[in-house]
Amino acid sequence: MKSVQLFLILLFTLYSSGLALAHESSSAYSSAISDPIKVHHAHIEDEQSINFSFDDDFQKEDGGSKRFAFETNLELAIAWNEELNLGSEISIPFSNRGNDDDRYGLGDIEFWPIKYAFLNEPERILTGVLSIGLPTGDEAHGFGEGQTKLGAFLLLDQSWRNWFFGVNAEFESVVSGPTETEVEFAVALSYSFIKETGHGMAPSQPRQSLIPILSLELTSENILSGLEKENDLVTILPSLRLWSPARDWQASLGIEVPLSSYKNNDLKIHLNLKNHFEWDSLLK
Repeated sequence: MKSVQLFLILLFTLYSSGLALAHESSSAYSSAISDPIKVHHAHIEDEQSINFSFDDDFQKEDGGSKRFAFETNLELAIAWNEELNLGSEISIPFSNRGNDDDRYGLGDIEFWPIKYAFLNEPERILTGVLSIGLPTGDEAHGFGEGQTKLGAFLLLDQSWRNWFFGVNAEFESVVSGPTETEVEFAVALSYSFIKETGHGMAPSQPRQSLIPILSLELTSENILSGLEKENDLVTILPSLRLWSPARDWQASLGIEVPLSSYKNNDLKIHLNLKNHFEWDSLLK
């Protein structure tokens, strides 16, 4: 399994080495529209990202022993048309968050077959998503819950000059396996140090070599029914992102801290790497 992880990391690194533009080359999105670490962005593009997260005092079950935990999450996204209003995404997690801390394995994969932008403007995007959670994790070793899930998301991106505001609303229910229903609400606020904004929209392709971005994310997860009912979790995640528009690589570092009484770690450190490699170039 570690060899699979290494292959995926090398694949991402290979894509990251290619030239790309800020957002899709055909898009006119404001460059202030951000890509937060946890809050999903509404805009639709070809995209590759890998997130490394490190849990301090991770606790698999309430009352269980605490330990260090690590997860790698590979996310791949594709835009199906030039209008950038229809796309798909997949998220593939690997971790040692199972029952044994010396075992590293595949978790439950999340697939978004439909991501559709109802509103697709340079500074405002409103998107609906259909999600499917697949029970690919080994339930016997604690890497999955043996559940098939269906979910619906509503995502909003809104920018104004250097500012970005993102909102996620999610409803998810189990259709196969142990019953569970969950709702999630998340918001993100970012400020990009783009010098060319002036009194209007941030340019789609800034000419700066490096742009720092400060972000703050707040996430609330609520279990409405199931075995983990009332295990509601609220977290806050400040982060710093560095973005190179010319090559369009992004690197983010953030620290997520639980604010709720229920928590499964004391804090989580996120390291995210992202690129907008255009899949069409593979066919040229």
